[in-house]
Amino acid sequence: MSKIRLFFKEKIVNSKSIALDSEKTHYLKRVMRKKNGDKITIFNGKEQWEVELNLTEYTVKPEKKTGMLGFVPDFYLYFSLLKNKQTNYLIEKVCELGVKKIIPLKTEFSENFTPNLCRLKKVAIEAVEQSNGILVPEIEKLSSLKEVLKNWNKERKVFFCDEDRKGKKISKISLSKKDKVAIFIGPVGGWSLRDKQLFESIEVNKINLGKNILKADTAAIVSLSGLQGLIDE
Repeated sequence: MSKIRLFFKEKIVNSKSIALDSEKTHYLKRVMRKKNGDKITIFNGKEQWEVELNLTEYTVKPEKKTGMLGFVPDFYLYFSLLKNKQTNYLIEKVCELGVKKIIPLKTEFSENFTPNLCRLKKVAIEAVEQSNGILVPEIEKLSSLKEVLKNWNKERKVFFCDEDRKGKKISKISLSKKDKVAIFIGPVGGWSLRDKQLFESIEVNKINLGKNILKADTAAIVSLSGLQGLIDE
């Protein structure tokens, strides 16, 4: 059976009990069949602890710190809004890989709806729980590409995934742990000419993800994983 890990927003203090909400209580008692005295792991984005369950009082009691948040690359992922199922899949996979912030974008060819941020945050938390991560990325509300680029922080390097495949291969790119990175993923069917023109006001690094045209969610996984690999310890 896989190890149970649950995310808590609260500060974790040794021997100080933390209340379980109804959703976590149901999951532990009814789904996982846990009992009083059983041990699970909890984390809060900064540290990880082994805790003892008290399902009579609906609490967990921290007993031993088992991990701390280490180095996390300063990567932001911007993606043109996809259909719900694809968006959920993209969020899940990039959270498994590890990223600091995720920003859905309104572009000319993106899907036209307002995503449910609560749902996306839940998907992110579940992905980090299952992948043994500690940091749950921040997910921002839907923003227009124009507004995002209007006051761009030039310290953050932009990596632009474009279906024309004219950019550098990731293996030819140089990155250090100090670099702030932004990856831009286009919509289904690719970026529009108008969207591409918006990038002309800032310095952009085009990246080539191979000879095949990738789906947007696949491009997010490949680009994030590839760029992370350049600075892995």
